[in-house]
Amino acid sequence: MKNTTQLIQEKKSIDAILFVFLGAILWLEALLFIRFGGAALFVNGNPWLLFLFVTSIPVTWAIVKISAIVGKIDGDDLLSAVAIMVLTAALLDGMALTWFPSWYGLSQAGLLLAAAWLLWVVGIGLAIAFALPMWD
Repeated sequence: MKNTTQLIQEKKSIDAILFVFLGAILWLEALLFIRFGGAALFVNGNPWLLFLFVTSIPVTWAIVKISAIVGKIDGDDLLSAVAIMVLTAALLDGMALTWFPSWYGLSQAGLLLAAAWLLWVVGIGLAIAFALPMWD
């Protein structure tokens, strides 16, 4: 029987720095998407918002898969890696939305909708990372 130390030594480590970097890149991409396309999308009553939320699911799935390949991880490590990525992106969004909202180029109402979409993507990313090892 293996003891805890042996199991920890055998467990493949996650390159946390890589996934922090990937999370920061994803945050920047989302910021640029909102900055340059958000004025047309993040408007109360816009029917395209539903399309954006729905299409975020396969896009997020692809991002999770690509991140797993780049980080050379699979299985249970995927959820930890994606958690690091979305934590990084969410923290950067929280700071930017609080202290630098002009970066997003939206009104207060638009910022609220953009923040809701960002939270949605974080949740979808975590759900995919949790479920993906069961599907593969």
